[in-house]
Amino acid sequence: MRFFNRLLATLLSLALIAGGLLLIIEVVAAGFGVGPVLWDWQALVRWAETTSWDDVVVRVIALIGLVVGLLLLVAELKRPRVRRLRARPVTGPSDTRPVDAAYTRRGVATAVRSAVTEVDGIRSAKVTVKRRRVRVRAATASEDRAAVANLRRSAQEAARSRIEQLELRSSPSVTIRTRSA
Repeated sequence: MRFFNRLLATLLSLALIAGGLLLIIEVVAAGFGVGPVLWDWQALVRWAETTSWDDVVVRVIALIGLVVGLLLLVAELKRPRVRRLRARPVTGPSDTRPVDAAYTRRGVATAVRSAVTEVDGIRSAKVTVKRRRVRVRAATASEDRAAVANLRRSAQEAARSRIEQLELRSSPSVTIRTRSA
């Protein structure tokens, strides 16, 4: 969403700069008694004088503005993607404030990946960290279903244990999928 916001802000600022320059040029030209230079704004004034608020064109323009405004509002109200997972506050001596600490999503993923790959039989693991969920896809060399199920349970315990060690403020759920590779 940050990219969309920056793009939208850039386009809006360029449009305002272009509109301001156009306005300056037209005002200076009108001051010297010259007609419209770049844009025939007098035609727009004549159109606005002859158009009523009940015309279809005005309603369509208002509807387009309403839809664009609602889309922008919904886009801005969407929760941002979580970048850091907050840890429980650490309190020191009674005269100090608690320390606010957080882990990056990449840091949590690396910690969970290292815990899962330490399990004997797990060759590799790919970890995805979201706001409320940690998803692990682990690869094993075993083709025995019972052994793969045991490895999955062991890897899930290792991942949950590592997340508990991180002492996150809200502990995400852990899902593990294992596959033979």
